[in-house]
Amino acid sequence: ARLLGSPGGVAYANGSLFVVDSNRVQAFPVQNRVLIYENISSQIPAANQQITGTSVRCPVCQAAANVVVGQPDFMSTDPGVTASTLNVPNHVASDGKVLVISDTNNNRVLIYNSIPGVNGASANVVLGQSDFNTGKGTPTPSASSLLGPEGVWVQDGRLFVADTNNNRVLIWNKIPTSNNQPADIVLGQPNFTARSPVLNPPVNAQTMSAPVSVTSDGTHVFVTDLGNNRVLIWNSIPTSNGQAADVEIGQPDFSSSDPNHVANICPST
Repeated sequence: ARLLGSPGGVAYANGSLFVVDSNRVQAFPVQNRVLIYENISSQIPAANQQITGTSVRCPVCQAAANVVVGQPDFMSTDPGVTASTLNVPNHVASDGKVLVISDTNNNRVLIYNSIPGVNGASANVVLGQSDFNTGKGTPTPSASSLLGPEGVWVQDGRLFVADTNNNRVLIWNKIPTSNNQPADIVLGQPNFTARSPVLNPPVNAQTMSAPVSVTSDGTHVFVTDLGNNRVLIWNSIPTSNGQAADVEIGQPDFSSSDPNHVANICPST
């Protein structure tokens, strides 16, 4: 409950801290779990507080998780594909009411209708799969499929998911209440069944390449378009499929994608 492996995504809502103890950058170990620290501020020592009587190896490392999701207890780390297990989760989001986890290697997103209060709690809704015991990805995308999803975000009753390996972002205008519920809006593709080619994908204001993160402040939408070395910004919540971004950061224009604006980073051999 006190030690992390190689954590990835984090979220904070209503005083609780959520930490994904897992990652997709090949950092070891992958613990296949999400830790919940309730009322985290109470576990942080004051700046001038004298730390005494601690039994842990780091005098100021006193915070312990209250709940673990994805595992039956704090000592287990096995991956799984059920309503209560995870396989390389990557991101987590919460508005203080619901909890959303991108269960990346199971090609799905899990939704908990309330913040789990016990270890190994089962999710209420699964997206990207027809049931809780399926984790395979589908080669042909649809409005309800996911392939290696990473970033998730909850804002004003909407759910945003970075469907990374399908090169798109999906938006549900209301938090889904049924398994495999189709999304309402797709960004990065002209429709729900389209998918950009892996080699030499198009680069413009309407496309993406391996988006890994999506956030919103309720007015704007921000997407980390990793494969194109840029961040895309929509000045209002998109209402139509394939809607073009309004602003990009990291490139001189919407048709460029070179890292650091340099086509050949490494010298030729």
